[in-house]
Amino acid sequence: MKSFTPNWFTVAMGTGIVALDAFLLPGAPIWLKHVGTGFWIGNMALVLLFTLLLLYRAITDWRGFRDIFHHPQQSMFFGAIPMALTTVVNGFIDMGPALIGTDAYHLAGVLWIINAVIALASALVVPYFMFTRHQHELNTMTAIWLMPIVPAEVAAASGALLLPHLAAAGLQQTLFIVSTSLWAMSVPLAVLLLGVLFLRFAVHNLPPADMAISTWISLGTLGTGIMGLVLLGNDSQLVFPALATGLKGSAMLLALVLWGFGIWWFLQSIALTIHYAYRLSLPFNLGWWGLTFPLGVFAAGTDLLLKAFQMVLLKDAALVFFGLLVAFWLVVASRTLWLLISPQISRTVSKAPVKPSIPEAS
Repeated sequence: MKSFTPNWFTVAMGTGIVALDAFLLPGAPIWLKHVGTGFWIGNMALVLLFTLLLLYRAITDWRGFRDIFHHPQQSMFFGAIPMALTTVVNGFIDMGPALIGTDAYHLAGVLWIINAVIALASALVVPYFMFTRHQHELNTMTAIWLMPIVPAEVAAASGALLLPHLAAAGLQQTLFIVSTSLWAMSVPLAVLLLGVLFLRFAVHNLPPADMAISTWISLGTLGTGIMGLVLLGNDSQLVFPALATGLKGSAMLLALVLWGFGIWWFLQSIALTIHYAYRLSLPFNLGWWGLTFPLGVFAAGTDLLLKAFQMVLLKDAALVFFGLLVAFWLVVASRTLWLLISPQISRTVSKAPVKPSIPEAS
């Protein structure tokens, strides 16, 4: 427990997004919603467990905990904490009222404030250490550079989801501005990093095989960007009705642009994963959880676009993305469970060096 690191929160990220997507899938049968609710409850236990383990390390091994911020790769995974917590917050908004009534919205509001503060800290503190303490080079860059940046836009989308459930107009306007600002702190910078990542791949070729799955992280920032735009666009009718037509129209158009950009990254991620699997190697590690959350939030963004545009293309895409998400989760979850119960594998992982984009069984 004294060696617990934040990268374990990627397990909760992946499980939580499966829960949310199962519950919100357009046209989903009632049994799938029940499955999603069950997954959400189980995922809350995971988030709580990981939070307690991280706090235990911070209390009993403060120097080791502090050193995580100085590590050029492990520090990136502090962003996994607010993203995992977001799946809990959104679950209270979507599923909570059926279980505990309107108190779910109050709990979601309190947790959202905590989550937004952590997300903002991740977006500011980790890049500060990147600039002042870490040693980075372009030829070793991977998509995990997005990890501390993306939580702000994830919190923005979550805030937009919460906004209609606030009673006071002043609170709604404040949350709208704060959520839009969080979105703006993340998405433009994330798109900039995607451009640098493209350059890195073109100039220095692909990362090592044990970081192959990190390419999927790129899809996540576009998925949450879409979610934030669509939800904030819808919210504009509540908070700024005089500007709603222009704000919503602009948001929907930009969301479609991000969706098209995301399709490019989705197809490239598939192609690169196949390339690794057949031409190089694709060894299993906990970095495979990078297959779940990014695809899940892109699927969720597609669901929202489907509700807005009611196009068959988007409906088919939403079903494909959800089917892939479930398949990925089943593979990664089963392999992770085997990793935990197999003594031989556990010993191997415990002796392995820290890898740039791979959550380890520390």
